[in-house]
Order: sequence, then structure tokens, then C-alpha cells
Amino acid sequence: MQEASRQYKEIMKRKWINRLCHMRVSIGVVNQDAQASAQVPDPEAYEYYSDFCKPLNNYAVKENELYAACDEGYTVVDGGMFFLPEEKEAAVLNQGIVTRQLLGAVRIVFQVPQDIKGLTVEFGRAWPVDFVIRSDHREVEVHGNGGGHFTTDEVFEGTTCLEIVPFRMRYGQNRLRIHQIVMGMGIYFSGHEIRSATKQEYISPVSEELPTMDFSVTVENRDRKFDIENAESAVNFLQAGQSVEVLYGQELDSGEIEWIPGTTLLLKDWEVDDSEMSFSASDRFSDLNGTYYRGMYHPEGISLHDLAVDVLEDAGIDLRQVWLDPYLRDVRISNPMPVVMHREALQLIANAGRCVLSHGRNQNIYMKSSFVQSLTAGSGDGMYYSSPETILNGREKTVYASTSLNYTKVDAGACFLPREGAETVLDAGYVSGQISDGQGMFAQNPSVMVYSEAAYKNFGLTFEFGENPPEELRISVFYEEELMEAYTVTDVGKTTAVSHEFPEWDRMEVEIRRGKPHSGTVLHSIIFGESTDYVLEYGTELKKTPTGKQLQKVRELQVMRTLYSRSQVSDVELAREKISITSADSRYTLYLNNPSYGLSCAVEPAAGRSAEILESSCYYATLELSGVQDGEEVEVVIYGREYVPSCAKVTRQLHTTGVQEVWDNPLVPDLQHAVKLADWIGDYLKTGKEYEISYRGDARIDGNDLMTLENRYVEDMKIRVYRHTLEYNGTLSGKIMAKRVE
Repeated sequence: MQEASRQYKEIMKRKWINRLCHMRVSIGVVNQDAQASAQVPDPEAYEYYSDFCKPLNNYAVKENELYAACDEGYTVVDGGMFFLPEEKEAAVLNQGIVTRQLLGAVRIVFQVPQDIKGLTVEFGRAWPVDFVIRSDHREVEVHGNGGGHFTTDEVFEGTTCLEIVPFRMRYGQNRLRIHQIVMGMGIYFSGHEIRSATKQEYISPVSEELPTMDFSVTVENRDRKFDIENAESAVNFLQAGQSVEVLYGQELDSGEIEWIPGTTLLLKDWEVDDSEMSFSASDRFSDLNGTYYRGMYHPEGISLHDLAVDVLEDAGIDLRQVWLDPYLRDVRISNPMPVVMHREALQLIANAGRCVLSHGRNQNIYMKSSFVQSLTAGSGDGMYYSSPETILNGREKTVYASTSLNYTKVDAGACFLPREGAETVLDAGYVSGQISDGQGMFAQNPSVMVYSEAAYKNFGLTFEFGENPPEELRISVFYEEELMEAYTVTDVGKTTAVSHEFPEWDRMEVEIRRGKPHSGTVLHSIIFGESTDYVLEYGTELKKTPTGKQLQKVRELQVMRTLYSRSQVSDVELAREKISITSADSRYTLYLNNPSYGLSCAVEPAAGRSAEILESSCYYATLELSGVQDGEEVEVVIYGREYVPSCAKVTRQLHTTGVQEVWDNPLVPDLQHAVKLADWIGDYLKTGKEYEISYRGDARIDGNDLMTLENRYVEDMKIRVYRHTLEYNGTLSGKIMAKRVE
């Protein structure tokens, strides 16, 4: 689930949302953060009829709605232009940004430094021929520009401003006009142009199937600007595989818009008619359709992490765009990966490692374990009855009476404190020894440590505090004693869910930086990854009653183990092919039907010819041939032995009645590995209830999110999302398919 501010959450919990919902879609390379934060300072440097918002928000200037001006050669006396009104309020026609001075400069600033890859500018009919683009660190000179539509692929790194300064204009002494500007190269749409959009996401919580993410959007084709026969249309620059970036925005009570990343996908296809244009995009898994032949039997074992890296490298994926759970380094297998597509190989690895495979909103690939590693907690400070080691056990804690201001209620709900040194002390969680002053500050900040036995990465955590929760806390994560990140949380309540992706760590410090006045801090529990503060309730999120479905019960789960043994027969012929090669390309690859080992090769006829195996796996061999004439036809033969596979199974009983479920992952040979897999999958299959939910729509929700669904019979009923559809047509609406979690 994506992060959001307290103001955003408060708006989304209202029965009626009276604030606008926004959306932005870019195709190509567009820095959406820069686009959203761009501003034009010093408005007095521009004509009174300038508009400083529309050029940055994708509003087009219409050629038949231009104001006449005294610029050299600009005004056409054909009745197609309008006289300028005297008052600013009457200047209702969009003219973009117009400088006050002839050959004046336009300056755009950003709130934080931005990396902008490329720039797209619509100058209109009076474009600059020679000009310079200045940023914080560089200048780009442009000479001989021949049109009003200008693009550049220059990169402006770490810039807080862009300035366009003209030296020579098309008609001579003209003001510089910017009708539209896009921070990047591509097409960019905002909410006023988008008629409808749909995002559909599916994730299997046990990696039973590949994850999918599909997006479609329909936009207005005003004045047929996207006609494929229009030579100046930006649609002619579209290519399949370009990046499609989606942002959702919610207007807050302050009038500001909070933007939430929607997704980043790959453009698939598009079509256009006289009134609208439609685009579709999908996740990068759909393009991982190459075949993986590099499967090897590893007698000493190979970690699932290393196997995943090999699959990704063979598929040509940049490893900087992938996150693999460190836990996968501890899971070793010996079996060869079968001949499958790269995406299917990743799915098999994720399932064998008890991980969830997903496509991140930033287009990265994630393989995340769906269970928590062994963690321990402790603290160097605290009251004598504090028990910080228990904050990870998830059990309900005892509330002891406290002298903290407004902490203890006189309702028999709190226990009297035991004497120091008493043998019986109830589990109270962590209770700080420090008491804050009148401003909530501590002489020494209370802190709790969490230790992991190995490198650990979490995508979120939940704190459950006692009464008087702190006002501010800082979460610092360390790996091998090096500080990796310090993250501050100021939106703190009794139950505080932190939806933040931390880097790998082996020690986490939770420091209370400010508390309630004259109060200590009581921390009942920290829950990693499996808790949620998101609740679907009647009267707010839910549009109608959820539809529940009782799935067919699974009586027995069988997890198959695949065991490989060496053949007892001598070498046999595994493959034979007739080939013709050239001296410039003397290599040839043969593929094998079954997993094999001990490979050797020969070439026929052999006289004066030879062959050598350069590279091989259980499923292929690449040969280097010598002595073969160009265009000569020869036969190459691969000899060796085939592994003999056998099967065993691990059984887990789930119900007394129902069907039998067989789970076969060919990577799993080990008994203990299969037992863990059977427990993990069995827990998922055991709960045979799912819900179809129509709700108001929220851009924060991801596939595999855990949330609470209001139910009259079950308090705090947890569900896990496996399919999420989000639709936009000016407002949001959504559908969720989720399984009950026990």
C-alpha cells in the first residue's frame, strides 16, 4: 500500500468527498514530479494576459483564439484574431506564457532539484530560431529551429530552474511565447483531457500464477490533433515499449493536490478516431517471453537468489531495476530449472522461495518473502517492569497504572504496579524510563532496538502504542553497523502503520523524539509487514454489500518433490542435426529434450573436421566447429546421459472433506523444503472464502495488500487483495477480489 498523508486519509474516510480527483498520464520520458511542481516566478515580467498554469498542465492554445499583438509580423489581418481586452479579468482566451519584453526570457523553477531528460515545447506561430536553454549546471544552444514544436533529448541534471532565452525570432522583434511545455519527451495528458482510464492488477499471494498489470486510457482527440495522418502530431513519435507513467491526485482541504504514483508500464498499442484516442499498456512480465535454457543440476546446491540473478541476466534485465529478498540467499536447491520462459522461471523461483512476485509502481520487479524472518527486540532503558523483548510476539499486553499526564483511567482497566524485584511481572511491552517535559521533550530519547539474524528488508510496519502515543519518532536502520536510512514519522497514533520501503538492515532503532507533555512512552508491539490500518467500512468506502463466496474445500494438499539421479547406462546419442556454417560464424547451438549431463560432441564426416563444446547446460550445447568449408553441409552429434527423475510427495491434511490439490514445483527436491512449502501453501488454501467488493476507489491500494473488512459476525476481519481494478472518469471507483485471512 502506498504512503499518504494524514490529510489524504481523513478525506478518504469521509462519507462525501467534496474535493476533486485528478489524474496524469505521460507516454515516453516525462518527469511527472518536475511537471507537477513547476512554477513561473516574477509574473510582472510577463504580459497581463499570460497564463502561468495552463502551459504546465497540458492545455493547448488554439490557433483560432489568438490575441492580436504589435509584435513584428505576428498579427494576421484576416479576421482570425481577437483584440486584446483592457482588463486582465477579461482576457479569457488561453495565450500561454507571453514575455513583456521583446525577445524576453521565460524562467521556470522547481521546488526541489530535478533530473529532466529531454524537453518538449510548443512555441506557437512566432517561434525562436536561435535560443539557449539554461539550467543550474549547463547551457544548451539551439540554432536554426524551424518550427513551433520543439523537442530536445538533452539531459538537465539536478536543476532547480530552466530558462529559455531567445536571440533571434521567426518574424524578428517578437515576444517569446510558450503555449505548452513538458519536462521530457513524449505525450502528456491531464485530467481535463482524459475521458476514462482503467488499471487492473492481479497478484497471486503464493505465486501460483504470474502477476499482471494492465492499463488503458481514452483521451479526447480535440481538433483531430492526434490524427495519424497529421505530420505534426506527437502520435507519430509513439513506439511500442515506451514508458507509460500514471499519477493519481487528490485535492486536499488546503487546495493542494497530493499526488500518488499510479503505475509505470510499457506501451502496447493505440488507436484513434475523430473524437478520441485510446492507449493500452501492460507490465514488463509480458515482454519476458524469451526461453531460459541454462538450467543446471547443482550437486552442492545453488541459492534461489543466484538462480534468479542468472535468469534475469539471461533475460537482459538491469539488476538495478530488481529487488530480491535477501532471504532467498538462504534457500538452496540442486534441481535444474526446466526449459520455460524467463517470466515463468521467475514465478517458479518465487514459489519455491515462498515469495510474492510483483510489478512495482516504479516498473521494478520485486520478489518479496511473505513471512517474517526471526527477529528479536531489546532496549537499554526502560522501567523495571518493562519487557521490550515481548513487543514482537503479537500478544495482548497488560496495562499498568502510570503517573503520566492523562494516562490512567479510573475504570479498573489498569493494574497496580508490582514492587521492584517482584517475581511476578505481567507482560507490559516496552515502557520508557524517561518522562517528557512540558513540551514533550526528553532528557534522553527513549529507544528500542530490533535485531535480525540476517539481512532483512521490510516494506512497512505497524506500531501499537499505549495511551498517550508519542508525537514524533525516528526509525533508523543499520546494516553491518552502517546507517542505511533514518526515517521520521510525525503522523503518530495509538496504531500507526508506516508504509515505507526500508533498505536492507540487520538492526533497527526506534527512537522517540517527542512525546505527549509529562508522559512516558508505552510500546505494546511492532508488527512487520502483516498488519494494516486500512479499513473498508459501510457508509464510507463500500458502495454496496460485498459478495461472499465459499470456495470448494481442499481436503488434502500434496507438494511434489522432484529427485534427479544419474543414469546407469553408457553414453547415448542425445541430438543430431544437419547444419551449414560459414567461417565467419563457426558456432552452432543444439537443444536437448531432457535434462542431460556428461556431454560430448562429434562432427560427421570427421575427416579434417572437429567440434568442441564451448558452453552447455542440461538442455543445450554450443559447439565451435573447425575444418568445415563455407557452405559445406555436415552433421553434428551430441552424446551424453540423461538424468533419471523420480517423484516423492509431502502431504498436508487441511479438511476432512473436499478435493485433493497437487502442487508440483520442479525446483523442490528437499524434504524440509517441501514441508515448509506445504505449510505456506496450505495456510493459503485452508481459508476457502473470498469476497468481491465494490468500493469508492483509492489509488493507495496494491495487489497483495492486507486490510480489514467490516463484518457483522467477525470483528476486525482481515482480507488479502489479489485482484484490484481502479477506474477513473473524473472520479475514482474500484473493485476488489480478496481472500479471507485467518
